[in-house]
Amino acid sequence: MARPLRVEHEGAIYHILSRGNKAEFIFQDDAGKEYFLQVLEKAAQRFGIEVYCYCIMGNHYHLLIGVPLGMLSRVLHVIQSSFGSYLRREQKWIGHVFAGRYKSLCVEKQGYLLELSRYIHLNPVRAGIVKKPEEYSWSSYRFYAGKEKRPEWLKMEWLLQEYGKTLRIAQREYREFIEAGIKSSVSFPVDRVVGQAVLGRKEFIREVVKGIRTGKELKEVTSKRFFSKADNLDELYRAVCRHYQISEIVKGSEGGRSRDMFVYLAKRQTAALNSEIGQKAGGITFSAVAHRYSRTVRKMDQDGEALRQWEKEAEDILSRVKG
Repeated sequence: MARPLRVEHEGAIYHILSRGNKAEFIFQDDAGKEYFLQVLEKAAQRFGIEVYCYCIMGNHYHLLIGVPLGMLSRVLHVIQSSFGSYLRREQKWIGHVFAGRYKSLCVEKQGYLLELSRYIHLNPVRAGIVKKPEEYSWSSYRFYAGKEKRPEWLKMEWLLQEYGKTLRIAQREYREFIEAGIKSSVSFPVDRVVGQAVLGRKEFIREVVKGIRTGKELKEVTSKRFFSKADNLDELYRAVCRHYQISEIVKGSEGGRSRDMFVYLAKRQTAALNSEIGQKAGGITFSAVAHRYSRTVRKMDQDGEALRQWEKEAEDILSRVKG
């Protein structure tokens, strides 16, 4: 069986999941959770990592972090060994603390950071611990929701890149995005994970694979078929126009569904920048692209029937794109 890819390089962003050995509750009290956050803060200062969000549960934790200087394995070793030493010292823990190697997923920042942060922040709600994510004290959501002042080591500036507005407005729209996820029972986007190690658009995945220096042949990599091509923005544009039987995508109310679909698929399927997508989508701004994409995702989350119809149209459009 093909093993998961080991993706480690400078500047990468990762979703990290690590569980207690034999699913044991390694975070048994608030003191342990607080100590883990202290360890995380020290790691951020020592290794220059960027912590985007976190959630500490009873028997596992989630992190969404960036490593500008690389050294992911070193960073996680320090975090987990430090916490393990704490448990042995303070709680007389015997044996392994964590269940084998942590799971790491290399994530494309644009388009996927938002979705993964929601998945992480809704962990306590899905587990039935709280009804609202802001009621849980051991995740970063309270800072995102504006309930508390964020610590300096928690990086929230990326929200402005998604929504292109003030922090207060971005926090409000993020709260709406989270609430939509509660209503629709959003799950982890496992169907879009490639090689058990990468989540992003096809161009991003291809670039990640090109940068891996493991000495393995591509045939040894799980889901290798996803690595072989990337959908082109121009081809996607033509496919959308053919589907909606239009000659071009225009700005304003007349653009409507065709523009929203093009923006949605361009964000999901190509490596184009928001400015490039906006230029093709009737000349809208880069911030309008981010806003329309987020609005579409929220709408689909709230309406199951609309989601099914949307996915049917998207599938037909992508079938028209040459690969």
